[in-house]
Amino acid sequence: MDKIQLSRSYLKRPTYAIYSLLFAALLFEIANWMLLPERKLEMVESYGGILGYLYIAIRGGILPELVTLSIVVALIDGMHKVLRIKEFNLSWWSLLRYNLYFLPVMLLAFFVFNPITQSVRYLLVEFPRYDLRTFWENFIVGTYTWKFYFKSLVVVLLLGYFALNSSLLRDFVKACRNPVLSR
Repeated sequence: MDKIQLSRSYLKRPTYAIYSLLFAALLFEIANWMLLPERKLEMVESYGGILGYLYIAIRGGILPELVTLSIVVALIDGMHKVLRIKEFNLSWWSLLRYNLYFLPVMLLAFFVFNPITQSVRYLLVEFPRYDLRTFWENFIVGTYTWKFYFKSLVVVLLLGYFALNSSLLRDFVKACRNPVLSR
């Protein structure tokens, strides 16, 4: 077996990526609680207890980032179609080249998902006190900074490449189970 056919099943069904995001968020929270328990306790207190803290974390963090992840996964899947990538040669060089094909998508994804993610975040966080000026200054214009871009880029690179390579791994395992599908 020297090639595998890419089905992109992981990318076509964003629920897989959503599960990955939820798992990553859980790991992040566990790590933060282990490394900075005093700070986390202060945050829990400031939000009125554990339920308030969970409500804020889900409403302002996890739900908007599900939008981000869904858009990034859709962009990766779309790039497969644009570049007509249908198969993968099994080599380390091919793996590196395959991942590099998607670097421009990861670098530019911010400009696609940011206004959508921030709009969702605004609707969830500011409910029911909507104000167009706050939305524009804090959630749109205020997020187009280098600091915010690079902070988002780290998340996009981690989640995007995780989704991309998970899809590749899934196709590889499928090809190993059914060698007729591979060449």
